[in-house]
Amino acid sequence: MQPSQLQSRMAASVMTMMSLWLLFSWRAVALDPQGLLNSQDALTASESLGDEGFGDMPGDVSYEADFGLFDRSIVGRAPQSLVVLSNNEPKALNLQAGDTTCYKVEKKVIFGDNAGNGPRNKTIYVSANTCQQPIYTGQAKGRAPPAPQLMLRVSNSNEAACQSSVKDGINFREGAVTLSYNATDDTYIGIIAPNVTSEFQGVYNFEVAVSLDDFFHRYESRGGAELLWMDSDSTSALLVTRNLTEDADDVSRIMAQQPPYELFVSNSESTATDGLRHSVCGLQNTAQIFASSAGSGAINSPYKTGLTLRGPGRLPKQQFLLVALNASSSYSGTLVKKANATNVQKRQQDERGGPGSILFQATDFQTVSGTNCKVVTDLEFCNEIQYAVPGNDQKFNNTALAKAYDDYAKSMYENFEKVMMQIQCEAGKTSLYSLARNCDDCRTAYKNWLCTVSIPRCENFGSSNPFAVKRNAAQAFPNGTMLDEEERNKLEPFVSSQTSRNKFIDSEIQPGPYKEILPCEELCYEVVQSCPAAIQFNCPQSGTPGFEASYHGRERNGSTVVACNYPGEARTPMSAAQRIVPDAMLLVSGLGVAAAWALR
Repeated sequence: MQPSQLQSRMAASVMTMMSLWLLFSWRAVALDPQGLLNSQDALTASESLGDEGFGDMPGDVSYEADFGLFDRSIVGRAPQSLVVLSNNEPKALNLQAGDTTCYKVEKKVIFGDNAGNGPRNKTIYVSANTCQQPIYTGQAKGRAPPAPQLMLRVSNSNEAACQSSVKDGINFREGAVTLSYNATDDTYIGIIAPNVTSEFQGVYNFEVAVSLDDFFHRYESRGGAELLWMDSDSTSALLVTRNLTEDADDVSRIMAQQPPYELFVSNSESTATDGLRHSVCGLQNTAQIFASSAGSGAINSPYKTGLTLRGPGRLPKQQFLLVALNASSSYSGTLVKKANATNVQKRQQDERGGPGSILFQATDFQTVSGTNCKVVTDLEFCNEIQYAVPGNDQKFNNTALAKAYDDYAKSMYENFEKVMMQIQCEAGKTSLYSLARNCDDCRTAYKNWLCTVSIPRCENFGSSNPFAVKRNAAQAFPNGTMLDEEERNKLEPFVSSQTSRNKFIDSEIQPGPYKEILPCEELCYEVVQSCPAAIQFNCPQSGTPGFEASYHGRERNGSTVVACNYPGEARTPMSAAQRIVPDAMLLVSGLGVAAAWALR
């Protein structure tokens, strides 16, 4: 049967189209005989993240759209499409294991009005965070492994960035990656999810952003810890940031703002944060405690946060008081500066500001087993106190305990004020007791000393701290138990171990046996240096029995062991440049003792 005229024309058209397709397909391959792997794109990995090298790309991958309201049988597999990214506007997406999705940054976003004017280049900052990852459901021996990390690819070629045939890329590290890229045209960003075994269930979810200013997602590990572990007891811990500014003229402005930081806290035994420790959204989805100023102070809230001037320099810091923790447990706290809080200037010129959030190196801390040391802070009079003190949970909660100590110290200070009334504090400079110090300096130094010695820093009796002194061994613990007889007999010859530093603790608080971290010796020397000789305040000489039972020098070997107590002394080890630097010590000779109105 002969084909009709219409059928003949259709056959001819099909043959012509196939010939053209073969012709241009061959020409396209001939233009790049080495394939897409020879791209000469200039990629510069960030120093802080994303420098683990390149990983293998899974084969035959494509983006599969995820629509929660529709069944996959209706939606089908969506073809890979380009999502356009704008400056400092992050995009989030679900991604199945083995799939790839692609983004485009148009040259008009990069170059603005100069997008069409000849050759040009500009550095753009690409960053991404993993917000969710497949969960291991297999039977692991020991700690369950996290899912493999996502991969980032950036190029001025759609094919090089987004096609499955290209193997190169930069692996995320702990759920985060950053890459600075020298853009000369439209730029393409590929996010690749690795294939996983059947033991992993669930999808990846990530957030990606491009910025012309700086990385939108940042992980900051340089410069030491930003969050300091001050102290803890069996159920609570106190954490404080470093100074928010070093500029005294900026204090009022910062104290009037909302606290700039949020905090993620997880028990170290938890595996939920594994693989996501450098990701803000990842920690927000997995951390056991998320502490922010918005939820601070709520009923049954496991934390309280706010700004404070306690500590070195009387400069602004943010404080986090965590409660309802588990005893004898290790935790990790990760500080994040919120995206809308980067305008807070830190240390005069904040070189770490940026358009998005900044995640800081985690700070590890522990709770203790004993219950007769309690963390107190926010005292009205002794406002520099922020550590664990001898306590008794049978008589006081932490708030009532703090008030009891504060009232006691305040009553002792009244005796000092009576002595100071005899000093001519308002006299002219030529008549003052010192050209370098005045009565206000004396009051400050004495108050610091008084609060530290009347509210001692406490550790469990079983603490391994070699610098801590055993106290109150003859008294029963709050639960009625005693130290074993052998231990009591061994300590009986040592008077300083039988009772506390002052009678108020033994009679009113009744904490039972504990160890005291002695005050730093410069606290005593600063009173002598700052106050008139007429008040007859003296310090015991170093090396004498009176000194050994009352004070200690500073010794830090990079551990969390505190050798002596000074206002603002953190457990987190810091470099010498970050340490609290008190006034130069005045070494006092002789075996002096404090005046009759002062504590020993």
